[in-house]
Formats: sequence, C-alpha cells, structure tokens
Amino acid sequence: MNLIQIYNEKCSMCGRCADVCPSYDSADIIPSLCRYIESGGKTEEGSPLEYDIRLCYTCNVCTLACPKDLGIRKLISAAREKRTQINGPTEEQGLVDPFSDNNLYKKIGEWEHPVRFKNEGKKSEVVYFPGCAASCMNKVIGKSTVKVLEAAGVDYSVMSGIDYCCGSVSAGAGNTGPLEKLGQKNIDEINARGSKILITTCPGCYRAFKLLYPQKFENIRFEVLQISEYFARLLAEGKLNFKRDMGEYTGAGGQLKLFYQDPCHLTRALGIYEDPRRVVAAIPGTELVNPSPEGSICCGFGGGVRTTFPEKSIRRAEEVHEYAKSMGSDVIITNCGGCMKNLIEGGYMSKKDHLPVYDLAEFVSIACGGDPTERDDMKLIYLSNKALRECLTKYDYEPFKDLAPVYDPDLK
Repeated sequence: MNLIQIYNEKCSMCGRCADVCPSYDSADIIPSLCRYIESGGKTEEGSPLEYDIRLCYTCNVCTLACPKDLGIRKLISAAREKRTQINGPTEEQGLVDPFSDNNLYKKIGEWEHPVRFKNEGKKSEVVYFPGCAASCMNKVIGKSTVKVLEAAGVDYSVMSGIDYCCGSVSAGAGNTGPLEKLGQKNIDEINARGSKILITTCPGCYRAFKLLYPQKFENIRFEVLQISEYFARLLAEGKLNFKRDMGEYTGAGGQLKLFYQDPCHLTRALGIYEDPRRVVAAIPGTELVNPSPEGSICCGFGGGVRTTFPEKSIRRAEEVHEYAKSMGSDVIITNCGGCMKNLIEGGYMSKKDHLPVYDLAEFVSIACGGDPTERDDMKLIYLSNKALRECLTKYDYEPFKDLAPVYDPDLK
C-alpha cells in the first residue's frame, strides 16, 4: 500500500494535525498534497501545489497528534521529493549537498579552516561521525565530543566531516541524490575500520544511519548511537565521571536550572527523550526544569525554514527562550547543531534578556573537568548568514551588518 492509499484509507480529516501545526492551519492541506503527489505535478493535467510546502519545519508535532500516526509532515516530504523530481534541485537543496557548488559548509570553509580531528582514519571499535556542521560551523560540538571521549578513556576514531557527509539533510529537503550516492560508501568505511559502534552528534546524521540507510543499503555491521545514548551508556558503566559542581562553577548561587531543548528530528522523529535527560540530571549542582518532553516546542531551524523564511524561524527560537525562562531555567542545553545555532541567534535578536545556550557535549565536557571549548557565537552567526547570502540569490537577511569589519574575511 503506497502513502496516498494509506491516507485515503486511514485519515478521517479530524484536524488534530492542523491544530498543533506551527505553519498550517487547515487539514485541507492533506487532500491537496495527495492530489499533487498522485498527479503529474507540473504537467498540464497535473495538480498544482496549493500550499507552500517550504513552510514545514518537519518537526513531526502533527504526527504525534494524529491518532493514526499520519499527520502532515509525511506528505510534505513526499511532495518535496515529487517537486524535486519534476523541477530539479533548488538552490536551497544545494546548501548541504556535498556535490553542489553553493554548499554552505564549503563556503564557510573558504573563510575558516574546518576541524581536522585527532584519530581520523584510525581503526577502532568506536567511530565518531561529526558530519558537516560539527566540522565546519558548530565546531564546539565536534571538539567537545572528542574531549568527552578522551576523558572517558574511549578508544575512538573520527570520520572526517570534510571527507564524509551522510546526505540526510538534503534528503529531508527533497533531494535524495547525495544520500543515495554516499550511504554505502560511509557504511563500507566504518566496516573497514572494524568498528562496532558508530556515534553521531547531529540528529540528521543519526537519522541517516539509524533509519534511512537500513532501508536502502546493505552490510551494516555496527550499532548506531546518538551521542546522548552513548553518554548514557558511559555513565551507566562508570566511565563518565563528573568532577565539577556546575552550580558553583557558573556562580548560580545554588542549583543551576537547566532547560533541555528536545530536537525535533531526534525526539518526535526517532524517540530519543530520556537518555540526554538522564545524563544532564546526573551532573552535580544542576536541576532539570523539564524532566519530561511534555510541551517541548520546535526551535524553528528545521525543514529548510531557516533559509527560506529566516525571520519566521528566528521568532520561533525567541519563543523557546521565553518558554525556558517561564520554567525558571538559567541555561538552555541543546543536542543539535541546528537548534544550537538558531537558539543562539534567536537569543541575540530578542529584545528581551536571553539565556546562555550550551551543546550537550560541551556542557558534559565542562562538567567532566575540561576547559571550556573555545567558541565565538557572534562569529558563527555572522559568517553563517554571510555564507547563505553568497550561496542563495534571494537570501537578503543581514541582521548584524555592524559586525562586518570584525568578522568579514573580505574586509581584512
């Protein structure tokens, strides 16, 4: 039974998906998308797109709300693939395509050297796949992850984020070409290293290896773990030792209250809620203000919305800060490079006081006694927006023009 048949048979048009969706307010989008997917699309007899499918965050809130596990997102993904088949990849889809000339990470790499990690190419039982973002943009994530692995005494190797891409983010935008070209190559490389465990920090990379690759490729002989799952395992084995009271370290004057931001593509899509909370709850001097994922909201980054509708995306990130503050949080902990970047930018764009934002591995690394990993949030925001302006003809979002003399490599 194909996707449209499933919706025709099971969807009752109850509207629960639209009730919770941050982008669409009517369940009428469901039959509209079904008509488009079934039709020839751009042909004379085909059904045109009646809704803007670029607005979907792919946050999966609709799927969880649906009593039949359907929602809107699955149809959006199929419609995006259909549109790509008809019209070819868009500029936006090329942003994370390693074969594209307007690749965002290649552009940033022209200005800032990507991270070359220790132990790249080594054979080991545990291999870390940092992906493009933790190597080129959110470098604090990749560097902090390696620090934790070393503090825990793990024998690990790293697959270069410059040489290896999972292809997942392009696939999520409707361009499955990179994933299909790269998947088996990645699997074969991990097998060749004799690795028994693959760990990822990016939810997109995790989704590729955990969900998408097994549907398309063969010979996966290793266990796939997101970094929060692996940290929880190290904690249970007594290998993750916290040496700092983070309340004292940050000067919180008591328990440091943490808000854990649930990344949509890791939680609602793949069900990882408990392990990251188990890890941060074990850190001395901290208190988790949201011990359950109930009420968690999207940061606004996903589904390509950040590149197509930046103001809309950033407003969502500002709402996360307000929500976390309403729960009494002192800091936000993320477990996704996209969430981290959007929350940092949303905090700076907010006219209200914003909360400090940490990556999970970064926070754990500090709690283990390591020195904080160097980071420059304003540089991250400025260069990523500059790269988007150079990679996309219609991207004109420029929130921090005054930073150009400080961070623009073309002006130095």
